[in-house]
Amino acid sequence: MHLLYEPAGFICAFRFDDSRASQMKWNDVLDCRTVAPSFSWVHVKTADVKVQHWMEHHSGVPEYITEFLLSSDTHPGLHATPDGVYGTLTDMKMEIGDTGTEKGALHFYLDRTRLLTLRTQPLLSTNMLRQKVLDGAEFDNPMDLFAELLRCLADGFNARLDKLNDKVDDIEFSVLSDRRPEDRSELSGIRRQLAELRRFIAPERRILAQFNRLRPSWVPLEAMEDLTHALDELNELHSTVEAVYERAKLLQEEIASQMSEQMNRNLMALSILTALLMPATLVSGIFGMNVAGLPGLHDETSFWIVMGAMGGLGVATVAFLRWMKIF
Repeated sequence: MHLLYEPAGFICAFRFDDSRASQMKWNDVLDCRTVAPSFSWVHVKTADVKVQHWMEHHSGVPEYITEFLLSSDTHPGLHATPDGVYGTLTDMKMEIGDTGTEKGALHFYLDRTRLLTLRTQPLLSTNMLRQKVLDGAEFDNPMDLFAELLRCLADGFNARLDKLNDKVDDIEFSVLSDRRPEDRSELSGIRRQLAELRRFIAPERRILAQFNRLRPSWVPLEAMEDLTHALDELNELHSTVEAVYERAKLLQEEIASQMSEQMNRNLMALSILTALLMPATLVSGIFGMNVAGLPGLHDETSFWIVMGAMGGLGVATVAFLRWMKIF
Protein backbone atom coordinates (compact mmCIF):
# COMPACT_ATOMS: atom_id res chain seq x y z
CA MET A 1 0.00 0.00 0.00
CA HIS A 2 2.88 2.37 0.61
CA LEU A 3 3.49 2.53 -3.15
CA LEU A 4 0.10 4.18 -3.66
CA TYR A 5 1.27 7.29 -1.83
CA GLU A 6 2.99 9.65 -4.23
CA PRO A 7 6.71 9.55 -3.50
CA ALA A 8 8.82 12.68 -3.22
CA GLY A 9 10.96 11.39 -6.06
CA PHE A 10 8.08 11.36 -8.53
CA ILE A 11 8.47 14.43 -10.78
CA CYS A 12 6.02 13.96 -13.64
CA ALA A 13 4.46 11.36 -15.92
CA PHE A 14 2.48 11.60 -19.16
CA ARG A 15 0.55 9.16 -21.30
CA PHE A 16 0.38 9.85 -25.02
CA ASP A 17 -2.66 8.70 -26.98
CA ASP A 18 -3.04 9.84 -30.60
CA SER A 19 0.02 12.10 -30.12
CA ARG A 20 -1.67 14.04 -27.29
CA ALA A 21 -0.43 13.94 -23.71
CA SER A 22 -2.45 13.45 -20.56
CA GLN A 23 -0.80 13.88 -17.18
CA MET A 24 -0.66 10.87 -14.87
CA LYS A 25 -0.60 10.56 -11.09
CA TRP A 26 1.57 8.07 -9.26
CA ASN A 27 -1.18 5.47 -8.99
CA ASP A 28 -1.71 5.85 -12.75
CA VAL A 29 1.98 5.06 -13.25
CA LEU A 30 1.60 1.93 -11.12
CA ASP A 31 -1.36 0.74 -13.19
CA CYS A 32 -0.05 1.92 -16.56
CA ARG A 33 0.16 -0.79 -19.22
CA THR A 34 0.61 1.04 -22.50
CA VAL A 35 0.29 -0.72 -25.82
CA ALA A 36 1.67 0.75 -29.05
CA PRO A 37 0.90 3.18 -30.60
CA SER A 38 0.22 4.65 -27.13
CA PHE A 39 3.28 5.34 -24.99
CA SER A 40 4.30 7.07 -21.76
CA TRP A 41 7.01 9.23 -20.28
CA VAL A 42 7.92 8.85 -16.59
CA HIS A 43 10.44 11.21 -15.00
CA VAL A 44 11.68 10.48 -11.47
CA LYS A 45 14.51 11.04 -8.99
CA THR A 46 16.84 8.14 -8.31
CA ALA A 47 17.39 8.89 -4.61
CA ASP A 48 13.82 8.15 -3.52
CA VAL A 49 13.31 4.76 -1.84
CA LYS A 50 9.79 4.31 -3.24
CA VAL A 51 11.02 5.05 -6.74
CA GLN A 52 13.81 2.52 -6.31
CA HIS A 53 11.30 -0.10 -5.08
CA TRP A 54 9.02 0.59 -8.05
CA MET A 55 11.94 0.37 -10.46
CA GLU A 56 13.10 -2.96 -9.02
CA HIS A 57 9.74 -4.68 -8.69
CA HIS A 58 7.00 -3.00 -10.73
CA SER A 59 8.53 -1.06 -13.64
CA GLY A 60 9.00 -4.04 -15.93
CA VAL A 61 12.53 -2.92 -16.77
CA PRO A 62 15.09 -5.77 -16.82
CA GLU A 63 17.05 -6.13 -13.60
CA TYR A 64 20.49 -5.34 -15.05
CA ILE A 65 19.12 -2.18 -16.71
CA THR A 66 17.41 -1.15 -13.47
CA GLU A 67 20.71 -1.54 -11.64
CA PHE A 68 22.37 0.75 -14.19
CA LEU A 69 19.60 3.39 -14.08
CA LEU A 70 19.72 3.58 -10.28
CA SER A 71 23.51 3.76 -10.16
CA SER A 72 25.56 6.91 -9.64
CA ASP A 73 27.45 6.44 -12.92
CA THR A 74 27.79 9.80 -14.71
CA HIS A 75 29.83 8.70 -17.73
CA PRO A 76 27.89 9.35 -20.97
CA GLY A 77 27.12 6.23 -22.93
CA LEU A 78 24.55 4.23 -24.88
CA HIS A 79 23.63 0.56 -24.62
CA ALA A 80 21.26 -1.35 -26.88
CA THR A 81 19.07 -4.39 -26.25
CA PRO A 82 16.75 -6.20 -28.69
CA ASP A 83 13.77 -4.33 -27.23
CA GLY A 84 15.17 -0.93 -26.25
CA VAL A 85 18.11 1.32 -25.51
CA TYR A 86 19.40 2.84 -22.28
CA GLY A 87 22.26 5.06 -21.26
CA THR A 88 23.41 8.34 -19.73
CA LEU A 89 23.30 11.86 -21.12
CA THR A 90 25.31 14.81 -19.86
CA ASP A 91 23.13 17.81 -19.10
CA MET A 92 23.39 21.16 -17.37
CA LYS A 93 21.99 21.62 -13.88
CA MET A 94 19.29 24.20 -13.29
CA GLU A 95 21.12 25.28 -10.13
CA ILE A 96 24.77 24.87 -9.23
CA GLY A 97 25.02 22.86 -6.04
CA ASP A 98 27.73 22.45 -3.41
CA THR A 99 30.00 20.73 -5.92
CA GLY A 100 30.35 23.98 -7.87
CA THR A 101 29.92 22.24 -11.22
CA GLU A 102 27.18 22.71 -13.81
CA LYS A 103 27.41 19.14 -15.07
CA GLY A 104 24.57 16.74 -14.36
CA ALA A 105 23.72 13.20 -15.46
CA LEU A 106 20.42 12.01 -16.92
CA HIS A 107 19.81 8.26 -17.10
CA PHE A 108 17.23 7.07 -19.62
CA TYR A 109 15.51 3.94 -20.85
CA LEU A 110 13.66 3.92 -24.16
CA ASP A 111 11.58 1.23 -25.84
CA ARG A 112 8.59 1.09 -28.19
CA THR A 113 6.03 2.08 -25.49
CA ARG A 114 7.81 4.38 -23.02
CA LEU A 115 10.56 6.79 -22.18
CA LEU A 116 11.87 6.59 -18.63
CA THR A 117 14.23 9.30 -17.35
CA LEU A 118 15.96 9.47 -13.98
CA ARG A 119 18.10 12.19 -12.43
CA THR A 120 19.51 13.20 -9.05
CA GLN A 121 19.40 17.01 -9.44
CA PRO A 122 17.16 19.35 -11.51
CA LEU A 123 18.33 19.47 -15.13
CA LEU A 124 17.55 21.93 -17.91
CA SER A 125 16.60 19.55 -20.70
CA THR A 126 13.92 17.56 -18.86
CA ASN A 127 12.45 20.73 -17.40
CA MET A 128 12.18 22.26 -20.88
CA LEU A 129 10.67 19.06 -22.30
CA ARG A 130 8.10 18.85 -19.51
CA GLN A 131 7.07 22.45 -20.19
CA LYS A 132 6.65 21.72 -23.89
CA VAL A 133 4.46 18.71 -23.14
CA LEU A 134 2.35 20.76 -20.73
CA ASP A 135 2.01 23.44 -23.44
CA GLY A 136 0.42 20.89 -25.76
CA ALA A 137 3.28 19.65 -27.93
CA GLU A 138 2.38 16.46 -29.82
CA PHE A 139 4.59 13.39 -30.24
CA ASP A 140 3.84 10.29 -32.29
CA ASN A 141 6.15 7.81 -30.55
CA PRO A 142 8.77 7.56 -27.78
CA MET A 143 11.59 8.25 -30.24
CA ASP A 144 9.96 11.54 -31.23
CA LEU A 145 9.86 12.44 -27.55
CA PHE A 146 13.48 11.41 -27.08
CA ALA A 147 14.55 13.46 -30.12
CA GLU A 148 12.77 16.48 -28.61
CA LEU A 149 14.63 15.83 -25.35
CA LEU A 150 17.88 16.01 -27.28
CA ARG A 151 16.78 19.26 -28.93
CA CYS A 152 16.01 20.66 -25.47
CA LEU A 153 19.48 19.56 -24.46
CA ALA A 154 20.94 21.46 -27.42
CA ASP A 155 18.77 24.51 -26.64
CA GLY A 156 20.13 24.60 -23.09
CA PHE A 157 23.69 24.46 -24.38
CA ASN A 158 22.86 27.08 -27.02
CA ALA A 159 21.44 29.51 -24.46
CA ARG A 160 24.60 29.18 -22.40
CA LEU A 161 26.73 29.62 -25.51
CA ASP A 162 24.84 32.79 -26.51
CA LYS A 163 25.67 34.38 -23.15
CA LEU A 164 29.33 33.49 -23.50
CA ASN A 165 29.36 34.79 -27.08
CA ASP A 166 27.89 38.12 -25.93
CA LYS A 167 30.63 38.41 -23.32
CA VAL A 168 33.27 37.71 -25.95
CA ASP A 169 31.73 40.43 -28.16
CA ASP A 170 31.94 42.96 -25.29
CA ILE A 171 35.54 42.04 -24.54
CA GLU A 172 36.46 42.21 -28.23
CA PHE A 173 35.05 45.75 -28.45
CA SER A 174 36.96 46.67 -25.29
CA VAL A 175 40.23 45.19 -26.58
CA LEU A 176 39.95 47.00 -29.92
CA SER A 177 39.12 50.34 -28.31
CA ASP A 178 40.21 50.91 -24.73
CA ARG A 179 41.18 47.70 -23.01
CA ARG A 180 39.93 47.19 -19.47
CA PRO A 181 42.19 45.64 -16.82
CA GLU A 182 39.69 42.85 -16.11
CA ASP A 183 39.43 41.67 -19.75
CA ARG A 184 42.22 39.15 -19.40
CA SER A 185 40.76 37.41 -16.34
CA GLU A 186 37.26 37.41 -17.89
CA LEU A 187 38.58 35.76 -21.04
CA SER A 188 40.29 33.08 -18.99
CA GLY A 189 36.97 32.30 -17.29
CA ILE A 190 35.13 32.25 -20.62
CA ARG A 191 37.65 29.86 -22.17
CA ARG A 192 37.28 27.57 -19.17
CA GLN A 193 33.49 27.58 -19.52
CA LEU A 194 33.70 26.98 -23.28
CA ALA A 195 36.04 24.05 -22.72
CA GLU A 196 33.57 22.62 -20.20
CA LEU A 197 30.69 23.15 -22.64
CA ARG A 198 32.67 21.36 -25.33
CA ARG A 199 33.10 18.43 -22.95
CA PHE A 200 29.32 18.40 -22.48
CA ILE A 201 28.51 18.33 -26.18
CA ALA A 202 31.12 15.86 -27.46
CA PRO A 203 29.66 12.79 -25.66
CA GLU A 204 26.14 13.61 -26.82
CA ARG A 205 27.31 13.72 -30.44
CA ARG A 206 29.03 10.39 -30.00
CA ILE A 207 25.91 8.82 -28.46
CA LEU A 208 23.64 10.12 -31.21
CA ALA A 209 26.02 8.94 -33.92
CA GLN A 210 26.08 5.52 -32.28
CA PHE A 211 22.27 5.51 -32.08
CA ASN A 212 22.10 6.46 -35.75
CA ARG A 213 24.32 3.52 -36.66
CA LEU A 214 22.31 1.04 -34.59
CA ARG A 215 18.93 1.99 -36.12
CA PRO A 216 16.77 -0.30 -33.92
CA SER A 217 14.09 -2.12 -35.87
CA TRP A 218 11.31 -0.95 -33.56
CA VAL A 219 12.03 2.72 -34.27
CA PRO A 220 9.98 4.26 -37.14
CA LEU A 221 11.92 5.73 -40.05
CA GLU A 222 10.43 9.21 -39.46
CA ALA A 223 11.62 9.13 -35.85
CA MET A 224 15.15 8.25 -36.96
CA GLU A 225 15.07 11.27 -39.26
CA ASP A 226 14.17 13.44 -36.26
CA LEU A 227 17.12 11.93 -34.42
CA THR A 228 19.37 12.77 -37.36
CA HIS A 229 18.17 16.39 -37.23
CA ALA A 230 18.95 16.50 -33.52
CA LEU A 231 22.45 15.21 -34.31
CA ASP A 232 22.85 17.95 -36.94
CA GLU A 233 21.91 20.57 -34.34
CA LEU A 234 24.50 19.26 -31.91
CA ASN A 235 27.12 19.17 -34.67
CA GLU A 236 26.35 22.79 -35.55
CA LEU A 237 26.46 23.72 -31.87
CA HIS A 238 29.84 22.04 -31.54
CA SER A 239 31.16 24.05 -34.49
CA THR A 240 29.88 27.26 -32.90
CA VAL A 241 31.56 26.40 -29.59
CA GLU A 242 34.84 25.82 -31.41
CA ALA A 243 34.50 29.17 -33.23
CA VAL A 244 33.79 31.12 -30.03
CA TYR A 245 36.62 29.32 -28.25
CA GLU A 246 38.99 30.28 -31.05
CA ARG A 247 37.82 33.92 -30.86
CA ALA A 248 38.47 33.96 -27.11
CA LYS A 249 41.90 32.45 -27.67
CA LEU A 250 42.78 35.05 -30.32
CA LEU A 251 41.58 37.86 -28.04
CA GLN A 252 43.79 36.55 -25.25
CA GLU A 253 46.71 36.57 -27.66
CA GLU A 254 45.81 40.13 -28.70
CA ILE A 255 45.73 41.24 -25.07
CA ALA A 256 49.09 39.55 -24.46
CA SER A 257 50.46 41.33 -27.54
CA GLN A 258 49.15 44.69 -26.31
CA MET A 259 50.64 44.11 -22.88
CA SER A 260 53.98 43.15 -24.43
CA GLU A 261 53.89 46.25 -26.63
CA GLN A 262 53.09 48.45 -23.64
CA MET A 263 55.92 46.86 -21.69
CA ASN A 264 58.32 47.45 -24.58
CA ARG A 265 57.29 51.11 -24.73
CA ASN A 266 57.88 51.46 -20.99
CA LEU A 267 61.28 49.81 -21.30
CA MET A 268 62.13 52.13 -24.20
CA ALA A 269 61.20 55.19 -22.16
CA LEU A 270 63.22 53.88 -19.23
CA SER A 271 66.20 53.17 -21.48
CA ILE A 272 66.07 56.66 -23.01
CA LEU A 273 65.86 58.24 -19.56
CA THR A 274 68.82 56.16 -18.46
CA ALA A 275 70.79 57.25 -21.53
CA LEU A 276 69.98 60.91 -20.89
CA LEU A 277 71.13 60.73 -17.29
CA MET A 278 74.23 58.66 -17.97
CA PRO A 279 76.59 61.60 -18.92
CA ALA A 280 75.31 63.70 -16.03
CA THR A 281 75.78 60.74 -13.68
CA LEU A 282 79.33 60.29 -14.92
CA VAL A 283 80.19 63.98 -14.40
CA SER A 284 78.55 64.14 -10.98
CA GLY A 285 80.35 60.94 -10.01
CA ILE A 286 83.70 62.35 -11.02
CA PHE A 287 83.22 65.63 -9.19
CA GLY A 288 81.82 63.81 -6.20
CA MET A 289 85.10 62.03 -5.52
CA ASN A 290 86.61 63.22 -2.26
CA VAL A 291 90.24 63.40 -3.49
CA ALA A 292 92.77 66.18 -3.75
CA GLY A 293 93.31 67.93 -7.04
CA LEU A 294 89.68 68.31 -8.09
CA PRO A 295 89.39 71.53 -10.14
CA GLY A 296 87.08 74.33 -9.05
CA LEU A 297 86.96 73.52 -5.35
CA HIS A 298 87.65 77.17 -4.47
CA ASP A 299 85.95 78.82 -7.45
CA GLU A 300 82.35 80.02 -6.84
CA THR A 301 81.45 79.64 -10.53
CA SER A 302 82.59 76.01 -10.75
CA PHE A 303 79.20 74.64 -9.70
CA TRP A 304 77.39 76.41 -12.53
CA ILE A 305 80.07 75.37 -15.00
CA VAL A 306 79.62 71.73 -14.04
CA MET A 307 75.81 72.02 -14.21
CA GLY A 308 76.12 73.59 -17.66
CA ALA A 309 78.43 70.81 -18.79
CA MET A 310 75.91 68.20 -17.54
CA GLY A 311 73.05 69.96 -19.35
CA GLY A 312 75.08 70.26 -22.53
CA LEU A 313 75.95 66.57 -22.43
CA GLY A 314 72.25 65.77 -21.96
CA VAL A 315 71.32 67.84 -25.03
CA ALA A 316 74.09 66.21 -27.01
CA THR A 317 72.79 62.76 -25.98
CA VAL A 318 69.28 63.66 -27.13
CA ALA A 319 70.65 64.92 -30.44
CA PHE A 320 72.66 61.72 -30.88
CA LEU A 321 69.65 59.51 -30.15
CA ARG A 322 67.49 61.46 -32.58
CA TRP A 323 70.22 61.20 -35.21
CA MET A 324 70.30 57.45 -34.65
CA LYS A 325 66.45 57.47 -34.98
CA ILE A 326 66.06 55.61 -31.72
CA PHE A 327 63.03 57.79 -30.83
